[in-house]
Amino acid sequence: MKNFLLQIKQTIWLMPSLYCLMATILAFGIIYVDTIHGKAVTETIPALFLISVDLAQTILGTIAAALLTMITITFSTIMVVLTTYSSQFSPRTLSDFITNKVTIRVLGVYMGGIMYSILTLLFMREDLTHEVIAGPIGVLLAIVCLAFFAYFIHHVAKSIQVNNLVNEVTTSTLKALEDRLTPKKGEMIKITWDKPSLPQHANQLKVKNDTLGYIQLCETHRLLETALDKSFVFELLKPVGSFVKPGDTLLIIYYQGVQPKLDIKKYIKIGNDRTMFQDVEFGIRKIVEVTLRAVSPGINDPNTAIDCIFHLGKLLAEVSKYDGRYLNYYHEGEVKVTTVQTPFNDILYGAFYQICHYGREDISILLAMYDALITIVEEGAPCSREKVLEFSEYINANFDKDSIHELDESYLNKKKERLHQ
Repeated sequence: MKNFLLQIKQTIWLMPSLYCLMATILAFGIIYVDTIHGKAVTETIPALFLISVDLAQTILGTIAAALLTMITITFSTIMVVLTTYSSQFSPRTLSDFITNKVTIRVLGVYMGGIMYSILTLLFMREDLTHEVIAGPIGVLLAIVCLAFFAYFIHHVAKSIQVNNLVNEVTTSTLKALEDRLTPKKGEMIKITWDKPSLPQHANQLKVKNDTLGYIQLCETHRLLETALDKSFVFELLKPVGSFVKPGDTLLIIYYQGVQPKLDIKKYIKIGNDRTMFQDVEFGIRKIVEVTLRAVSPGINDPNTAIDCIFHLGKLLAEVSKYDGRYLNYYHEGEVKVTTVQTPFNDILYGAFYQICHYGREDISILLAMYDALITIVEEGAPCSREKVLEFSEYINANFDKDSIHELDESYLNKKKERLHQ
């Protein structure tokens, strides 16, 4: 089910198609009323909402042309936003705007308005002697489209603000972490460092990959249902977000009796790009890339980089609560599905090592990283404290000491003291 929802969410044309379908149904309904029951309409609907066929043709034709112009302006605006996202933020953030519900809904409303205007205009014949209601309905739809256009401009103005983008990515990443590690009914999730005990005398079936790309989604809950139904045990060897090649072993099935035949594509989705539905590290990477763009000489926006680092601290504090190498799904005390996950040490290093390199001469970046580490120590898991303290030495050692003034060093020492408290 979740795989199906993922495909729906990634299909950009789905929502505009639905709006076009709704507009088509409305258009044929109005056409049926105007052409078949026109006289009954003139007797029941106030004359204020009825117009002549000639005026309806003029209005509908004008609305169709105006909406086409609005679509052109909207697409031009979208291209400007995409250019901004790609050049100033990160190419990986393009999908955040393209798949945004507001963007898709606005295009769908415009296309629906054009569809209605064209279809009703087609049936506005001169042989209709009575007045029609298609024109006034078209005016109402045009007003709705105009309201959506104003809302879209407001949405674009908010979207190009980097703070809103970083907040949205952070929220989505936290939600992905919660969804992934929240047990469903009848499940028990345990995170361990040691590999759980798996059936020793069972047969093993290694499932190979046949495509090239990234693991976007793993239906662990469906795997658990299959394991309970077929008495299997699944061991996933690649975490979500891993790059896999044809021939790589994705998982091992432990079974008794007849060799199972399963369509692995129903459980593991592989695509060209990484997604944030279960991939927490990808959300962190997005924020890291925005940070790196901000500290680059071409943009030189350290305040944006500092804000991004603060968000990284919050994310890593939550990730530290689920530190371990194996994510195990139990049922009645027995492990049924186990999957490899990235330890917190590796995620922490991946979040900061590039920032350490490119911001090694900016004291504000160093202070912000210490603030992020303090957030991890104060809000994260207690077991991660030693790892954070050890990593702080790495950050300090990689900074350019020649660029530190005595006043800078006093502030830095305060951060270090607070971190070690």
